[in-house]
Amino acid sequence: MSQHPRFCMACGGRLATVREEGRLRLRCRRCGWTFYNNPVPAVLGIAERGGRVLLARRAAPPYAGTWDLPGGFLEAGETPERALARELREELGVRALAPRFIGFFTDSYGAGGMPVLAAVYRVRLAGEPSAMSDVSEVRWFPRRRLPLRGIAFPAMRRALRAYGRGAARLP
Repeated sequence: MSQHPRFCMACGGRLATVREEGRLRLRCRRCGWTFYNNPVPAVLGIAERGGRVLLARRAAPPYAGTWDLPGGFLEAGETPERALARELREELGVRALAPRFIGFFTDSYGAGGMPVLAAVYRVRLAGEPSAMSDVSEVRWFPRRRLPLRGIAFPAMRRALRAYGRGAARLP
């Protein structure tokens, strides 16, 4: 299990590890509340121009200095499309146009291994991207020569591989 609470969010009692439905879960000894360790929603954007894919270099931990797809976590009440637009504006200073859903990819984040469910979109950009917020550099890479080993998270590598296999079919 990833980093998790030690005390119940309902009554403050101690949590104990139990096996339920074939998984390890945390359950309150006092009131029975269960911590399910559900994934946190995130969004990633794959932008391509002229056969080149945009990657951003991470300026902050985890994995500072590695390549990344632009994106981030959803805020409460935000749709994935709005989150993608916000993240592209914050990280790259551009507007997102015509996001097209590619698929969901799972990963873990940070030292605690927080589970993440990332919605990945192909997106067109309005404007020229530049490094902002938690990005130190942006670069366009040829689609067939992406630095997959230098990409921060396994889900991003899987998403880029899936995108590469089907890119010709996407508008």
